Amino acid sequence: MGALVLMAAALAHSVRLLRWRSWMTRRRPILWILHAAYAWIPWDLFFLGLAQLGWVVPSVGIHALGLGATGGLIIGMMTRTARGHTGRPVAASGREVLAYGLVLLAAVMPVLGTLMPAQWHATVLVLTARAWSLAFVLYLWKFTPWLLRTRLDGRDG
Repeated sequence: MGALVLMAAALAHSVRLLRWRSWMTRRRPILWILHAAYAWIPWDLFFLGLAQLGWVVPSVGIHALGLGATGGLIIGMMTRTARGHTGRPVAASGREVLAYGLVLLAAVMPVLGTLMPAQWHATVLVLTARAWSLAFVLYLWKFTPWLLRTRLDGRDG
C-alpha cells in the first residue's frame, strides 16, 4: 500500500511540474535550477516507492531528495536572493550555472552508483561529495565579497 501511495504522489508531482512548463525557463538558469531541483521530488517519491517493493535501496530516494531537491533549491535560492539583496541583476553567471550543474551531478551520481558494482560505491560517494562541495565553494567564492559590502545601488538590503 505504501508503494502505491508513493507512486501516486510521484505522478501527482510530475503532473504539477509539467503544468509549470519548465522548458520555457531553459534560457534563464536562475529559474531552471529551481524547476530542475523540484523535479527531484517526484523522483524521490518514485524511488521510495520502489524501495517499499524491495527493488532499490531506500538511500536512492533519500539522496534524490537531499542532494537533488534540497541542494538544488538551496543553491538556486541563495544565488537568486544574494543577487537581489546586493542590488545586482537577477541573472545567473557562468560560475553559478557551473555550481547548479555540480549540485545536479552530485544528485545523479549516487542514484546511478547503486547500479554499479559494490567496489565502486565508495568512489561514487567521494565524487558526489566533491561535486557538492565544489558547487558551494563556487558560491562562497563569488558571493562572500558581495555580501560583506553594501548594495551596489545604496539601498537597504
